[in-house]
Amino acid sequence: MKVKSLKESKKKNYYNVILDNNESYLFSTDVILKYRLVDGKEIDNKILKESINLNNISDIYNKASSYAIKYMKSKKEIFDYILEKGYEEDIAYQVIDKLIDNKIIDDEKYIKSYIYSYIINSNGINMIREKLYQKGYKKDLIEKELLNLDYDLYYEYLLKLYNKIKNKYDKYDSYIRINKIKAYLYQRGYNSSDIETINF
Repeated sequence: MKVKSLKESKKKNYYNVILDNNESYLFSTDVILKYRLVDGKEIDNKILKESINLNNISDIYNKASSYAIKYMKSKKEIFDYILEKGYEEDIAYQVIDKLIDNKIIDDEKYIKSYIYSYIINSNGINMIREKLYQKGYKKDLIEKELLNLDYDLYYEYLLKLYNKIKNKYDKYDSYIRINKIKAYLYQRGYNSSDIETINF
C-alpha cells in the first residue's frame, strides 16, 4: 500500500491519511511523524496496524488525561473509564503507564487530597476509608495515608459537627440524647475512641 494523500483535518493536530486503496484514516501528528506517513510512502499491514494502535493510545491518553486531572480519578477509575470507551485492556495498561510516568495519575497525592476534603466535611475515619475503597484506591495506600492523619484537624471538625447537631436532641433526656448523638456520629464514620474525646 502507498499513502495517496495527506490532508489536514479540522481536528487540531490530526491528518486524514488516504491510501491508494482509498481507505482513509485519521491520525495524530505524532503518528504521522513516527511512521513518516507522507505522500507516496509505502506501508505494509504491520505498519498500518502499529499506526492505528499508536493513534488509539494517543486518542484515549488525551481523553483520560483530561478526565484524571479534572476529577482526580484513581488508577482503577481511569482504567475502567478507558475500557468503557471501548478500548482493549492492553491499550488501557499502556495509557495508564504513560499517565503514571507523566505524574497525571498519582494515587498517593489524590488520597491525601481526598482525606483532607473528607475531614473538613466532618467524615470519620471509617467513612473516609470506605469512600476511598469505593474509588478504587489500593488498601495499602489508603492505610498508609490514614496513619498520617492530621488528628488536630480531624478532632476540630468532629467537634464542629458535634456543636452543630447537639441541640437537635434537646427534647430527650440526657441518656437518650447522648446515645442519639453517638449514633449519628457513628453513621458519619467516627469510631468509639473518636467519640469519647467529646465532653457530652
